[in-house]
Amino acid sequence: MNSLLQDFRFGLRMLVKNPAFTMIAVITLALGIGANAAIFSVVNAVLLRPLPYPNAERLMTIWEDHTRRDGPEREWTSPLGFEDWRDQAKSFDHVVALQGWGPTLTGQGDPEQLVGALVSHNTFEMLGVAPTLGRSFRPEEDQRGAEGVIIISHGLWQKRFGADPSLVGKTISLNGESRMVVGVMPAGFKFPIIANADVWRPIQPALNAGCQRGCITIRVMARLKPEATEAQARAELNTIAARIEQQFPDTNSKVGSTLIPLHEFLVGPVKPQMLALLVAVAFVLLIACANVANLLLARSASRATEIAIRASLGAGRLRIARQLLSESLLLAVVGGVVGLLLAFWLVDLLISFSPDGTPRLDEIGIDRRALGYTLAVTMLTGLLFGTAPVWQLFKTDLNQSLRDGGKGLKTAGSGRALSLLVVAETALALMLLVGAGLLIRSFIQLQRVDPGFNPRNVLTAVVRLPQVVYPERNQIAPFYSQLLDRIKALPGAQSAAVTSSLPLAGFDSDAGFVIEGRPAPQPNQQPVAWYSSVSPDYFRTMGMRLIAGREFTERDNENAPKVVIISEATARRHFPNENPLGKRIGNGRPDGWIEIVGVTADVKHFGLSQDARVSMFFPDRQQPSRRMVVVARTAADPTSLISALRGAVSAMDKNLAVSNIITMEEITAQSIGQERFTLLLLGIFAALALLLSMAGIYGVMSYAVAQRTREIGVRMALGAEAGNVLRLVIGQGMLLALIGVGIGLAGSLALSRLMKTMLFGVSATDPLTFIGVGVLLALVALVACYVPARRASKVDPMIALRYE
Repeated sequence: MNSLLQDFRFGLRMLVKNPAFTMIAVITLALGIGANAAIFSVVNAVLLRPLPYPNAERLMTIWEDHTRRDGPEREWTSPLGFEDWRDQAKSFDHVVALQGWGPTLTGQGDPEQLVGALVSHNTFEMLGVAPTLGRSFRPEEDQRGAEGVIIISHGLWQKRFGADPSLVGKTISLNGESRMVVGVMPAGFKFPIIANADVWRPIQPALNAGCQRGCITIRVMARLKPEATEAQARAELNTIAARIEQQFPDTNSKVGSTLIPLHEFLVGPVKPQMLALLVAVAFVLLIACANVANLLLARSASRATEIAIRASLGAGRLRIARQLLSESLLLAVVGGVVGLLLAFWLVDLLISFSPDGTPRLDEIGIDRRALGYTLAVTMLTGLLFGTAPVWQLFKTDLNQSLRDGGKGLKTAGSGRALSLLVVAETALALMLLVGAGLLIRSFIQLQRVDPGFNPRNVLTAVVRLPQVVYPERNQIAPFYSQLLDRIKALPGAQSAAVTSSLPLAGFDSDAGFVIEGRPAPQPNQQPVAWYSSVSPDYFRTMGMRLIAGREFTERDNENAPKVVIISEATARRHFPNENPLGKRIGNGRPDGWIEIVGVTADVKHFGLSQDARVSMFFPDRQQPSRRMVVVARTAADPTSLISALRGAVSAMDKNLAVSNIITMEEITAQSIGQERFTLLLLGIFAALALLLSMAGIYGVMSYAVAQRTREIGVRMALGAEAGNVLRLVIGQGMLLALIGVGIGLAGSLALSRLMKTMLFGVSATDPLTFIGVGVLLALVALVACYVPARRASKVDPMIALRYE
C-alpha cells in the first residue's frame, strides 16, 4: 500500500509538472466521461429505473388486439370487455378501468381546466399508493347512482386550496356539479397512462349506460399475482378472447388481446432513441480514450531515459507498469471529476431541451446509480488508455534505449500502436457521422412532408361545455356559433372555426360505416374512418385544400339533410375510379344515410411520419360535441389574440375555462420534437467525435514527424524536395485515415440497420449519406495531416543532423 501511494504521489507530481499535457488529457476525458454520465442519467431514469410503485414489475396494461381485422394491436376496450377481463382472468389480483376526464374547476378563483381520470375504486390500492389526507374510494362509490366523490392531487391541493387540511369532506364545483373531496394524494405522485392528472373520480357512475360491446372507451391496467407470470396471463387472456369471440361474434369477431408491461408501454416509444444516444456517447468515450492513449504513447517516448534508468536500478517491468497505470488512473480520476461536474450541467441542459411528452422527465438526475456508473466508466477508461504505454513498455529494449540516450523508445510496435489507434478512432467517428447523417436526411424528409394544412398564424384553444349546464344537444352548436362571431370581430382575426379534433394532436375518434348500394359487410368487417365535427370556415381557417365539391355552410344544420366531407385517402380506398360526390354512407339504418358533398386533401392527424388515415368531417350542427377546439387565423402574431379570446369566452360564460392555448406552428414542431432532440444530440456527439479524430490524427502525425526529424533531414540533404516530403507524410497519414474510413463504412452498414425504426423516407444504407460522410472525414483527415507535413517539409537538414 505504501508503494502504491508513492506511485500516486509521483504520478501527481508528473501531472503538475506537465500542465499542458494534463490539461489536454483532462479536457478530452471530461468531455467523454461527462457526456456518458449525462446520457446514462437520462437512460437510467427513463428506461432502467423501476416505476415508482411497489411491485411495479407486476403492473400490466391490457388491450384489445385488432390486427386480424387490419386494425391496431393496442386498442381500448368496452366497459363489458373490461368486466370480462376483471371477472374471468385469474392471473391478476387487480384489474382496473381508466378513462380520461376533463372537468372545469369553478368557485375557487378563475375557472381552470383540469386533467382528470375516471378510475375503478381499487386503482390506488393496485398501485400501492394511498392518499396522505383522507381515504381512497370505497366499492359502493364505484356503482351507478353513487354519490359524487373525488380525490385530488397534492399539487392542486396546494395551488388552488392553499394546502387546507380541512378540505377533506368539503365539496368543490367541477363542471357545475358539487363533488366531495375524500382524499389528497401524496406529493410527487405520478398517475400512469393519463399523465398529469389533477383529480380522480369513480368510473362506474360516469359510464354511458348505452355503451355496449364494440363501444371502445376504456383503458385497462392490471397487477399480476405474485405466483403468476406474463406468459401465463397472456395465455389466459387469449383463451378469454377466444371464448368471447364465440359468444359475441357480431362485436368481437377477430378480436384478440394484448398484454404489455406498464413500464414498456410508457417508455417503449423513446427506447430506440435512448439506446442510440447511449451507443453514440460510448463511441465518443472510446475516441477520447484513443486520443489520450496517443498522448501517453508520445509522452512515454520522451520518458525513455527515466524508464531505462529505473530498470537499470532494479525495477522490474511489472513495477514500472504499475507506476504507468497509476498515473493513467490518476489522470482518469481527475478527468472523471471534471466530467461529473460537466454532467450536472449537461443533465439540466438535456431536461430543458427534451421534447414535451418525454416519459419520466422529472425523474432525470444524477443519482447513486449514475454516480456508480460514472465511477466504473472512469476506472475502465483509465485502464483502457493506460494499457497503451504499458503494452509499449513490454516491447521496449530498455538497454538499447539507455545506450541511445533517451532519444526515443525503440519498440517493435510503437508506431503500429499509434497507427491502430488512429484507424480505430477514425472508424468510430465515421460510424457516428453516418448515424447523424441518416437522421439529418430523415429529418429533412420529415419537414418536407405536406401536413395537409397551413400552420402559420393559427391560434388554437380548447373549450368544454359542462353537461350539467348545457344538458341539451341543441344548446351546443349555437353557443359555439356565437363565440365564433365574437372571435371573428376581434382586431387581427381573419377567420375562425371550431373542430372536435386538431391535426397532429393524436386524438383518436374512429367509427365504422357502410356504403349505400354495396353488400352488407360481415360483423366487425365494416370499414372504419377517423372523424371530426367542424364548423363552416374550418377548412379555410386551417388552410386545407378542397379537392372536389363544396365546404360546409350555415345551411348544414340539424334540420337539413345530413352531409359529410371525406378525405382523399377515403376516396382512393372506398371509391376508386369513381366520383364519390353524391354517394351516401351511414350506419346501415334506413334513416342514417349521409351524403358526401366534398373531398378534401389528406391531413396528417397522427404524425408527419404516419400515413394519412381514412378520414371524414361532419358539420358541427349535425354532430355536436361539447369539447371543441377553437382555431383562429390571424393577420400577424397569433399569440396577440390570446387575452381577447379568453375575454370572448368569459363574456359568454364566466365559468368556462380556456385551456391548451397553443399555435399550430408549435403543435407541428412538437409533433417532431423527439426526432429533433435525438438529431441534435447525435449531431453534437458526431461533431465532437470528428474534432477528437482530427486532433488524434494531427497529434500522431506531429509525433511521427518529430520522431523522423533526422530521417527527413537526411532525405533532404540527399536531394529530396519539399514536395516529396509533403507527399510522403500526407500519404502515410491518409493511408491510416482511409483504412479507418473503410472499416467505419463496413461497421456503419451493420449498425445503421438497427436505426430503421428511427428513419423516415431514407434507406438505412443510403449511398448519398455513406459517400458524403466518407468524403467529409477524408477531407478532415487531409487537413489534419497537412499541417505536420508542411512543418516536415521545412526541416533544415543541417539543424536536423546537428540535433542527432
